[in-house]
Amino acid sequence: MRIIAFIITISICIPISSYSQDYDFTSKSKKAIKFYNSGASNYTNRNYNAAITDLEKSLDHDQEFIESWLLLGDILTDVSRFDDAITAYNKALSIDSTFFPPVYYFLANIHYSVGDYHKSAICYDKLLDFNTISDELRAISAKKLIFAITADSLISNPVNTVPKNMGSRVNTQNDEYVNYVNTGDDLLMLTKRTKKSEYSSAMYVEQLYKADKIDSIWETPVPIDLEWRGDKNMGTINFSTDGRTMYFTGCYWPDSYGGCDLYYSNSSGYEWLPPKNLGVRLNTSTWESQPVISSDGKKLFFASKRQGSKGGSDIWMSVKLKNNSWSPPVNLGDSINTPDDEMAPFLHADGKTLFFASKGHPGLGGFDLFVSKADELGRWSKAKNIGYPTNSGYNEINIFSSIDGSTSWISSDRAGGYGNYDIYYFDNYETVLPEKVMYVEGRVIDSEAGTPLSAKVEITNLDNYEIINKTISDSVTGSFLIVVYPGIDYAFNISKSGYLFLSENINLEEDSGMESVKKTFELSKITTGGQLTMNNVFFQFNSHDLLESSYYELDKLVDLLLEYPSYKIEITGHTDNIGKPEYNMKLSQRRATSVGEYLINKGIKSNRLSYVAMGSTKPVASNETEEGRAKNRRTEIIIK
Repeated sequence: MRIIAFIITISICIPISSYSQDYDFTSKSKKAIKFYNSGASNYTNRNYNAAITDLEKSLDHDQEFIESWLLLGDILTDVSRFDDAITAYNKALSIDSTFFPPVYYFLANIHYSVGDYHKSAICYDKLLDFNTISDELRAISAKKLIFAITADSLISNPVNTVPKNMGSRVNTQNDEYVNYVNTGDDLLMLTKRTKKSEYSSAMYVEQLYKADKIDSIWETPVPIDLEWRGDKNMGTINFSTDGRTMYFTGCYWPDSYGGCDLYYSNSSGYEWLPPKNLGVRLNTSTWESQPVISSDGKKLFFASKRQGSKGGSDIWMSVKLKNNSWSPPVNLGDSINTPDDEMAPFLHADGKTLFFASKGHPGLGGFDLFVSKADELGRWSKAKNIGYPTNSGYNEINIFSSIDGSTSWISSDRAGGYGNYDIYYFDNYETVLPEKVMYVEGRVIDSEAGTPLSAKVEITNLDNYEIINKTISDSVTGSFLIVVYPGIDYAFNISKSGYLFLSENINLEEDSGMESVKKTFELSKITTGGQLTMNNVFFQFNSHDLLESSYYELDKLVDLLLEYPSYKIEITGHTDNIGKPEYNMKLSQRRATSVGEYLINKGIKSNRLSYVAMGSTKPVASNETEEGRAKNRRTEIIIK
């Protein structure tokens, strides 16, 4: 209706049947005008084929009839015959390029929609040369010119990877959305969106599925039964880094505060527990969706159309307070949000790399995926398009990136898939690379019975004793996963009432080549003869003076001795083999005594403590490497 609207405007809404009487057409052929009017009438009545036939007849009578070419271009655009529409518009321009300047806008839009971004930019640019166009059209065209130039640049400078479809076992003719992939890249969580039966009031239903990879092949996904869900609307699912907490959107649930609210559900073993609403601070009477949690559980990101948004849906963030409640959310600002829609945030385990989908930032069309990085002060960098062909002229709607930063998965409705949205994967490249993180993944078991234990797992910064991350191992499986970040010296600690705590030191102050840890951790009950290695007790070089970084773990030993006052302990000092044996023996004695003095100063009676010096006589690792020598320089506690 573009050219008709134009003619109506300049003829002050004179009926189409009166154009020939009151509007000065560019054609003087009565038959051409007659067929034009008939075509316009059929177009308004959505009789497209008849309208095209009328206009072709009009042009048979006058090939220079600009209005017929323009209206033909409009109709051909509406029926998606884009190449023919471009020909029609260009024919009108060849007759008189100044007759109707907005035709450059129509052409630019078509070129952009079919992926010819260079020609699109040229058309927008030519339109902006006219000083007769409206301020509104000028503003829109100037914005779209930036989009076209950006898209052309992205196409001209592709990234060095091509997303690969996950195949017909995972993807179907329905919508598939990626939710989570585990650290071993052998478990995929995804959402399938399918049409409901004709008797249902809802058009679609979203169901959570899981797929296992066996012998490098993904098995057919199977649905996950959530008994508490019933027939309630649920979707846009994300998981915590360890995969043990599910965050999702529930629409029109009985306990909701509005249309769509944010919820979470914890798992116990292989069962998902009844969910809880995330509360009135996060949920409003408007629309909240697509929640994702940071790896340390301290920040929650989500999309919302709440008051304060810049337009459409925006990305918001809330911080967990000391009382475990959530702070009032804050809008992530102009670097992320635009007057258009931003949605589907995903924060990598590094806590600094944020991905999201947007229509408002320059891209290739539809929703594109973007990335932003947080600096040391938490300020987000200007969103950057993650590039072509990861993004396409279709819609890339969400992303999941592996904890090790090697691989990402996206959901896209691009051409060549199995239908609607499919899941694709690709090797990460510079634009999408997160910062390096490590993780400790394992199971906690009883050292004698071998049964899984629910225990407290903590990662603590030894410089300031701040607990960086903490979790509880699963009571059914004993499993856990916890993330650590480079540049920090950590104490890793597992504790449970009735058991000796387990400690390890993870020093990432320098890039030492350490890799992530996957192992089983055994806890020993507090009984006579039980042994505990204090891996985070450190001394000055060639001295028995304790370093301050030792205090955190020694305080845990104090707490243990206060909890069990009937037990005594033997403190055993060990050294590496550097130096003379007799010197090392005396040094280990002094170091054991220093530990005892610290405990006594913290209220432990001296008669509960005894000391043994082992020097370098009981190594637990090779003294040929610094790593081995560090393990040999240790303090052990034996329950007496």
